[in-house]
Amino acid sequence: MNPEVTVNRVEHVRVSTDRSFAEVVGSLERATGVFDRDQVKQRIDAGAPLSAIHELIESMAGESGFMRFAAWDHGVFLRLMGKKVEAVRFAIGHPLIASRMTRHRISSGLYAPLSVLVSGNEGGGATLEYDRPSTLFQQFDDAGVMEVARDLDDKLAALIHRMAFGKQ
Repeated sequence: MNPEVTVNRVEHVRVSTDRSFAEVVGSLERATGVFDRDQVKQRIDAGAPLSAIHELIESMAGESGFMRFAAWDHGVFLRLMGKKVEAVRFAIGHPLIASRMTRHRISSGLYAPLSVLVSGNEGGGATLEYDRPSTLFQQFDDAGVMEVARDLDDKLAALIHRMAFGKQ
C-alpha cells in the first residue's frame, strides 16, 4: 500500500511588534471567544434544533469572529531548563466556518482550527506567526474550500494586525 503524497507550498507570516508579549496575548484573548465543547455537546444530546446549536456556537465567538479552542505554553519546559522564553500557541477558529469547508472536503479539517504562535522577542516586543490559510487549503483543489480559505486569510490578517498594532 503506497500512501498518496501531496506537496504544498505554504506561506508563513511573521509580524513583529513593539507591544509586549503580555499585551499581545491579553489582546488576543480579549478579541477571541472561547469554544465550550461541553455546552455544545449538551445541546446536541438534548436534541436541540440545529438553529439553537448554531446560535450557541455564534455566541462563543469574540469580536474578531474567532474563538480559542486551546492554548499551549511552548516556553514552559524551556524556562524549566533556565532559558527565558515566552511563547504561546493558540488554536483559533470557528466551527461553523470550518463546516463550510469540511462539507466540500473533509480533509480540510486537518487545519481547523488554525494555529497562531505569539512569542516574546529580544527587544521586549512580541512576534505573531501563522500559516496563511489559503496556502494550507489550496492542496484540496476545491473552489468551495478556497472561497472560505481566502475569507480566512483576510479575517486572520486583520486579527493579527490589530494584535500587533492596536485598533485599525
